[in-house]
Amino acid sequence: MDRKSILREDACYSRRSRRMRLRSERSLLRDLLKISRMIQFALIVAGLFAGLIINSLADDLPQRVRPLAPHCHHCGFPYHRSQWVGLFALVVRRWRCAQCDAPMQWRRVVVEIASAAMLVYLFERFGLTVKFGLLSLLLECLLLITVIDLEHRLILYVTVFPAALIAALYSLFGAERELSKVLVGGAVGFAVVYAIYLFGWAFGAIAGRLRGQPLAEIPFGGGDVNLAGVIGLAVGWSGIVVALFIAVVCGGIGASLYLLIAFLRRRYNLFTAIPYGPFLVIGAVALLLFDSEIKNWLAR
Repeated sequence: MDRKSILREDACYSRRSRRMRLRSERSLLRDLLKISRMIQFALIVAGLFAGLIINSLADDLPQRVRPLAPHCHHCGFPYHRSQWVGLFALVVRRWRCAQCDAPMQWRRVVVEIASAAMLVYLFERFGLTVKFGLLSLLLECLLLITVIDLEHRLILYVTVFPAALIAALYSLFGAERELSKVLVGGAVGFAVVYAIYLFGWAFGAIAGRLRGQPLAEIPFGGGDVNLAGVIGLAVGWSGIVVALFIAVVCGGIGASLYLLIAFLRRRYNLFTAIPYGPFLVIGAVALLLFDSEIKNWLAR
């Protein structure tokens, strides 16, 4: 066999080998894509059921009753199982209570969609890692705290204590911080908002005397102080100041919009208290998901 024939055979073998390698890589990519889609679907289902649990707890915990199966918020009649997941009930047109015909709360659907979208986003961002698992649990807890605070202006110990434990575990094993930094972060968050709480209490006492009538609520409550401690555990001492800064800015914007709308609707009251828990959660979530981007922007 001459040299040219050998070179041609080598070239043909090289092309065949390259084509086989490309087919193998494409097949592997398709398999990985299928697995990723299956995981995403499983996370969507898990997120919907997590939303179901959050909705049930948000209905029952503020009433100081043992959590029950999903039930009508108007008459308390238990929903049929096909109505447990609000999004599914909306799709199959079983949106009303069988007892009193009251419609279900739109909050149920919003929470379920938010929960499912959050899990998918965290999976795309971090993959199936310890950080993904702990951060998912923490954000689900913060979602529950937000819903209850928006509806009842309450941040309950029964929601704060599990969130604090998960926040500490996330900070230690997800973000891989030192224990001292985690504890200092929790203490700083608690102390800063506790100082604001004391200032709000003093302001409320003075304003009540000037008005001749005590204020019904103070700007910051004890629940906000506890929540700030949880956020400090989650973001550490280096992030708690930034998280609180974001919360204060968002809270100022939210309060201004609320008072503007109340003024336009002729329901303006200067001493109206609004829930600040959701704004604390916004600051925490922003820093948990976009820590480096925010710090780089602030450092400019």
